[in-house]
Amino acid sequence: MPEDVGTARQLWWGIAGLGVVYTFASVITMTGERDKLSEQFLDEMHKSDPNFPASTVDAMVLVAFALTALVGVLLAGVTVAIAHQLGRGKSWARTVLTVVAIWLGLGAIATMFTFAAVASPATIVAGGAAIVQGVLAAGAAFLSYRPESTKYFQSHRK
Repeated sequence: MPEDVGTARQLWWGIAGLGVVYTFASVITMTGERDKLSEQFLDEMHKSDPNFPASTVDAMVLVAFALTALVGVLLAGVTVAIAHQLGRGKSWARTVLTVVAIWLGLGAIATMFTFAAVASPATIVAGGAAIVQGVLAAGAAFLSYRPESTKYFQSHRK
């Protein structure tokens, strides 16, 4: 494996770790606004069923927080698994991670423009993680397309 591909794989591991940090910082931010979220959700539910109990809404909001954390951790695991395939020379992994890199890069740019509306330390951590993820993803994508890396992926085609 070329050094650039190995470095790109390690960058993707870092991106996955930052994804977990981002997820938990986001859940902490949402937890701080739990009452507001519950109230909004209850108002929406009362439009269709005026007798919808508030206790059910509170439970649904807690389940939503847990699902958010679970999905974030699962996405990090999938990222690590695809990064492993990248290291094995799989072209499809390079393609998938390039698309993810573009998505993360655009998200980082959007985060930089909205970063002025910071409300809490958890929001700062989530925003910082998103920006660093975008930078690392751009670097990993760049390394995956260097000439030596391209030869490596071409030699592993079947």
